[in-house]
Amino acid sequence: MFHISTFAGGVSLLAMVMAAPALAQTTDEGTGVESPEVLIITATRTEIPAFDYPGMASAIDAETIALTAPASLDELLQELPGVDVAGGPRRTGQTLSMRGLSRENVTLLLDGARQNFNSAHDGVVYVDPMILSGVEAVRGPASALYGSGAAGGVIALRTADPDDLLSGGETFGIGAVAGHRTVDGEVRAGLTAYRRGEVFDMLGHVTRRESGDISLGSGNDLPADDESLAGLIKLGADLAPGVRGELSWQAFRSDVTEPNNGQGNAGVGGLNPLVEKDVTSDTFQLNADIAPAGSLLDMQIVAHTGQQGVHERETASGRIIDRQLDSWGLRVDQRFAFTLGGFDAGLTVGGEMYEDKQTGFDSDDPTGTRGGVPDAQSTFTGLFTQLELTGAAPFGLPGEIVLLPGIRWDSFESASVLAADNSDDQVSGRFGASYAPNETFRVFANWAQAFRAPSANELYLDGTHFSLPHPVLGAPVFITNEFIANPNLRPESTETIEAGFGLSLRDSVRPGDRLEFKASVYETQAEDLINLSVNFAFPGTCFAPPFLPCNAGTTNSANIAAATLTGYEAQAHYTSGGLELSAALSDVDGEDDATGDPLGSLTPIRLFVDGRYTFAAPRLTFGVRAEFAGDFDKTNDPALEREGYTVVDLYGRWRPFADRGLAVSTGVDNVFDTDYSRTVAGASEAGRGLRVDLSWSQNW
Repeated sequence: MFHISTFAGGVSLLAMVMAAPALAQTTDEGTGVESPEVLIITATRTEIPAFDYPGMASAIDAETIALTAPASLDELLQELPGVDVAGGPRRTGQTLSMRGLSRENVTLLLDGARQNFNSAHDGVVYVDPMILSGVEAVRGPASALYGSGAAGGVIALRTADPDDLLSGGETFGIGAVAGHRTVDGEVRAGLTAYRRGEVFDMLGHVTRRESGDISLGSGNDLPADDESLAGLIKLGADLAPGVRGELSWQAFRSDVTEPNNGQGNAGVGGLNPLVEKDVTSDTFQLNADIAPAGSLLDMQIVAHTGQQGVHERETASGRIIDRQLDSWGLRVDQRFAFTLGGFDAGLTVGGEMYEDKQTGFDSDDPTGTRGGVPDAQSTFTGLFTQLELTGAAPFGLPGEIVLLPGIRWDSFESASVLAADNSDDQVSGRFGASYAPNETFRVFANWAQAFRAPSANELYLDGTHFSLPHPVLGAPVFITNEFIANPNLRPESTETIEAGFGLSLRDSVRPGDRLEFKASVYETQAEDLINLSVNFAFPGTCFAPPFLPCNAGTTNSANIAAATLTGYEAQAHYTSGGLELSAALSDVDGEDDATGDPLGSLTPIRLFVDGRYTFAAPRLTFGVRAEFAGDFDKTNDPALEREGYTVVDLYGRWRPFADRGLAVSTGVDNVFDTDYSRTVAGASEAGRGLRVDLSWSQNW
């Protein structure tokens, strides 16, 4: 059980250490140890230091990814405050939320390309963490920049470029990694090759994983048989001074044997049957940066197309069900830099269009219709602009201010043969401001509107949601809960106010150290919040002879008139020589304004702490990560309540040679074999596991 005294200690720690979970690195010539520089956030559509941004933004760098070797979305994102990954330990069952808003309200980007695949039980993104070189998270409404589905924020995943792996006059390199972890018997291997020339550069990467049943903290094993293959190919060209193009293909293939709902155990009869699940994901992307010297052009173009699909065959019955999403998108940004009065100004204008087309199939249905996966298409068009102003504070005040106003107009339309079309348009605005009287202290405030168009699944739900044994006759007589379409759903609208402060100190404890701290509180007022409601009720005919007809109620999506979400976040980072400490604290509450009932993807109060030390001479790094969560009681359903927990991980790395890219990494996850479960999970999380990785790279 995690008590308030533990949180008090955590807050004390937060007061000693600060900001983003990861910072860009440079080498300290005196110690040979890497030291942090300013973290630049680009997911805000403008390059701005995270500390200066009037809101909460953070990142995870390649060094952290390499040290902790995440194998799933949960392991990758767990250190980000306000971000929650639930759904159990299986990779295919995990879904995410941000600041109490579900996956539909989190924009997920891969190298700038939208990843819109969304399924209740089949995961949200198919990318191997080994391919990634960094993650950025901008929390709070970002609809003024990203349109529908960014009320919670933006998570931007970035894959590696040759420039990330080569330095100085190096032009070619290769790298390999092999690893094993005991908690699921996973064996993994990866190979990367990259080259940089005067005009052209390229990178190729492939990762292979095989794993089995997952040992849980409860002492049980969660059945899983998972094989995956992930690849990345990037081709870049510097076509002229200031003009660069890049073509990439990111692919993922997975063969899994697990329950249809990857978030829980296989049931009996027709309940969550065991399936052979084939996952395919392809994203093709063309990026262009056009900023020739002496020209007004400073343009970025992102064009992408992709396909994600999940094909399942029930091992007992042979039934086949499919879900597939085909998508494409185009985004164009143009940035102008100038002076406006006494301000340095940056104006970004742009437009975006993207389309998603979903198809489903069920071999048990005479028409092939799959319940809960309607054939539908959604098209979005948006125009946006954002102004960034930096200058001296007014009214004779010391220091500087940063102003960040923005606005976006969006139009959307969803269509299906199942029901009437749904269309609308909306304008979203935002205004952020920060004031720094000196280099060490900053206060900020942020106001933003956001919206979310109803998804095709919410609009056109049909077919069977789930089956149950008859309450009287029992198996093999099953009754069903049926989806009911609601094509008249209105878009969600939110308005958020956020305020916070930050501290940035150098040489605070010892010469050369850096301490940063940033915290905020926020309140979100939501109108027409879209909520999936399960009306689980048996009609009276179920209990009187002949006990038929009988059903288990209905499920549909409906708008909730008004809801309120409130929360706070704090993040900290401290570095001194070889020592690096970071921490993140967050909590969120939500309720229906009319009934007072808990509402939203709520989480308990959580504190995450990461500390590591690097010994320069033996090239050794040792680290410990810990997650503390309080009791979860933000629900009217006692079955969803969870006890608090503490989970501790250890990790380390040794580089035997100073001039060779050989490294041995190891770690112990869930050291104390804690039995815990997050909210909305059908199983305990993974128990204690040892992992070992051997990596090698060589550049020329």
